[in-house]
Amino acid sequence: MKNKKIIPLFCVVVAVIIIIIICIFPMSAKGPQAMVLPTTSQQSMPIQKTPITTVDYNLGKGFLKTPGKVDMPYMKQGVLSIPTGKGGPYPLVVIIHGRHGIRDYEHISEAEKYYKGFTYLTQSLAKEKYAVISIDVNPEQYEVYKESIEDGAIDYGNSKNYERLISIYKAHLSGLAKAVKRETSNFKVDLKNKINLNDVTLIGHSRGGQGIDFLATSLKKEGNKSIKGMISLAPSKNLPNAPYTDVPHGFIIPEYDFDVDTLEGQISFDELKVKKGRKSWANDVFLRGANHYYFSRKLDLGFTPNVPSDNVLDKNTINRKQHETFLTNYAAEFLGIIHGKQKPKANFNANGVAPQKMYGLKVMSSMYTPKTKQIFTADKKIQVKTSDMKSKYVVESVDKKRNTAGYFKHPIETEFNLNGPNLNLLNMQWTNKKGKATLPMATKDFSKFRTVRLLIAQDSTNKINRGKDQAFTLVFTDKKGKQARIILSNNTPALSYLYGVEETSYTTEPFWLGYTPLMDVRIPLALLTNVNKSEIQSIGFEFNQTNAGSIMLREMVLQ
Repeated sequence: MKNKKIIPLFCVVVAVIIIIIICIFPMSAKGPQAMVLPTTSQQSMPIQKTPITTVDYNLGKGFLKTPGKVDMPYMKQGVLSIPTGKGGPYPLVVIIHGRHGIRDYEHISEAEKYYKGFTYLTQSLAKEKYAVISIDVNPEQYEVYKESIEDGAIDYGNSKNYERLISIYKAHLSGLAKAVKRETSNFKVDLKNKINLNDVTLIGHSRGGQGIDFLATSLKKEGNKSIKGMISLAPSKNLPNAPYTDVPHGFIIPEYDFDVDTLEGQISFDELKVKKGRKSWANDVFLRGANHYYFSRKLDLGFTPNVPSDNVLDKNTINRKQHETFLTNYAAEFLGIIHGKQKPKANFNANGVAPQKMYGLKVMSSMYTPKTKQIFTADKKIQVKTSDMKSKYVVESVDKKRNTAGYFKHPIETEFNLNGPNLNLLNMQWTNKKGKATLPMATKDFSKFRTVRLLIAQDSTNKINRGKDQAFTLVFTDKKGKQARIILSNNTPALSYLYGVEETSYTTEPFWLGYTPLMDVRIPLALLTNVNKSEIQSIGFEFNQTNAGSIMLREMVLQ
């Protein structure tokens, strides 16, 4: 009797377990339920307690050969921070400030000593066991105009290809070389054998952000291979045909940059990605709420107004401390990776999910690595199979006659390309949750790669998206029809809504104030558990997460 009672009870328990499993892991006709792409964050690094020494130094007066009528005098001055006591030799970091206002070059005020604005960064990185200098490059950034010469200014001419920066850098490194050999004491601290001058990372802000590339390339042409990495911070692009030195390169692009208002650093990153033969990785971070100035303690928003200026902007901006914390952490992590102190993660890991936040702040990001395989590009305009939605190829162009992308703006404009280039995009728009689109794959075999990367953005200028982050489902289908679904939720950073306004008040034609850069969605292929990754036939888009929306897709690659 006991056994007869136990059997029905056992059956009931098994049935309950099966029901629970089905509820938790429901199966579709073609495979398991969609998996949500995880949300990741980059955490701040622990604060180091390494004792350091910081000094202002002056190596004396120098003269720069110039194209003007008079050679240009300058002081070889800067700030040095280095770990105190025994240790080393430490890798060297050199910080190059940007071009900012100088009222009288012959009498530069304390407020105009812009190299001191990064003293906090020299100290923070020195605690990470680097030797760090921030050098005065005002002579490079100073410009003379015909009108000022007529008013009595000295004609020093103007630096054309950063030749003054190159000369100033060499003078400082020459001084360090003598100090490392204890041939001079101009740095006020014993530097004998404490700095590795063959291991240098350059950090440049604003115009200095492009200048470091010309500097590194000039050194390399001379046989000097000391530059191991570069970080361009809110860089301008004031010269065409940048050389893009083949070393790891990081870009930080502030969302609200009114000084470099066309976000030219993004353009430099895009150019770097397509440079033939490049072997080094590059990273690009669009820092939400950031401005051009708060990275330096010598600059403030009084230099120029921030845009767009209204109540919404006030809620979205970040403060000076947050700018400094971000830069300090980013630089420390970048340096740690290129020096083998830590493994790449989140933002710096090309095979990981792109982070929603870095060091507590919202970001959108992109990571370039050389070994990739393109599986879709809007340039080829392949046919898209759609149902219950609309898709079309559009062109973003600074030439209004060729532009068919409306107000959508990924940064493409500089003073050197006012008539182009064109950026081909696939626009997909839906007005219900039944919308679908399918793209055939140029490459079927995904098994040799670790990640699929989409370069994508929502069209924040389209009223259908107004004020909301987007979401949809990606469907990977193999040769036998098996499918794997990945939900890109509204926490996916590249699908974020970016605030902007239609500006009509001070121009003859209205335009959109604000950018929506195309950024990475990275999907680890390990998440595709139900398909044969060597026989992927198509990638589909199911717009079943929001009632309506519009996105722009530039490309998809395997890496």
